[in-house]
Amino acid sequence: MLLVLVFSSLQCGGSFGWISEASAQSVVVPSVSCGSGAKMKVHFYNVGEGLAVLIALPDRRHILVDTGDFPRRQGCGSVCSEAHSHLIDQLERDLKGAPIDMLWITHLHSDHIGGASLVLRTFKVNAYVDNGQGKKQNTVRRIRTMARRRRVRVVTVDPGHRDLPIESSSALQIRAIVPPRWPKPCHINPNNCSIGLRVDYCNSSVLFIGDAEAEEEKLLDLLGSITLFQVGHHGSDTSSSESFLSKLMPKYAVISAGRAEEGLNRHYCHPHTSAVVRVNAALGGSFSVPMRVFDNRMRCNQAREEDWKSVLTSDRLWITSRDGDIVLTTTGDGVFQRE
Repeated sequence: MLLVLVFSSLQCGGSFGWISEASAQSVVVPSVSCGSGAKMKVHFYNVGEGLAVLIALPDRRHILVDTGDFPRRQGCGSVCSEAHSHLIDQLERDLKGAPIDMLWITHLHSDHIGGASLVLRTFKVNAYVDNGQGKKQNTVRRIRTMARRRRVRVVTVDPGHRDLPIESSSALQIRAIVPPRWPKPCHINPNNCSIGLRVDYCNSSVLFIGDAEAEEEKLLDLLGSITLFQVGHHGSDTSSSESFLSKLMPKYAVISAGRAEEGLNRHYCHPHTSAVVRVNAALGGSFSVPMRVFDNRMRCNQAREEDWKSVLTSDRLWITSRDGDIVLTTTGDGVFQRE
């Protein structure tokens, strides 16, 4: 029996419908307009030294940006397996049986793609997106093959391909933020082949840039200022340059990073003092919340306890290593509040 899935598109001041065929029960998603009070929720999960963020759109669709690290990554110990289990548990709670409409992998480092296989096995995923690199990497090939076997649409986004497998409307714009060219061949530095994702809901916007560093940042057309910013590369000094932040003009920001003494962050020492200082300056607000940061003038592989220090940061800046899971909501009014 052929059934129909009906979505009412999100619009400012009105609505219209689009219909697609699906082998599932007919579902009508109510239309939402600017000023309606409908919420967009952004869930930054505490996955240690990695990134995993669920965007619950106001029309009940869901986008998952990255999936944290492999549960058994060498050198990570129990931290990675516990973070992996936590991610799956939280997704089950927050999705409540709904599909992941788009799984977006910013780039192919393990702390961003490592959980993709289990996500694909555990949840219904409608589309999988990555940057098309890593064709010779067994893990990446297996993930793409698994997606296709599960009838998940596999899409490449890169400088020559920006079309997304998810609908936008006048109130909800979902766009790829990709440079006109990669700064260098991607095998040299995969961080600088991160594919950014921008979501605008009326007057609120959020930008995810994975691990993009300054070399890629300067090539990006951001399509305007940003309300909420995922701080690049876990708060590394290599990212969040002053010129980039001056273009972003963010109101709020989140760093996803592991604790200093745990798992893989023993080798990376995120966040770095210099990056946090730059983000603080861009955000403003009340500098009243202490954050543990690494003095990146020192060598991380020889880090001492005294190389870590506590600095006061903006009350508009959160970090998963201190704050745990971070859920920020907006009604499209240009303001995000933590639940």
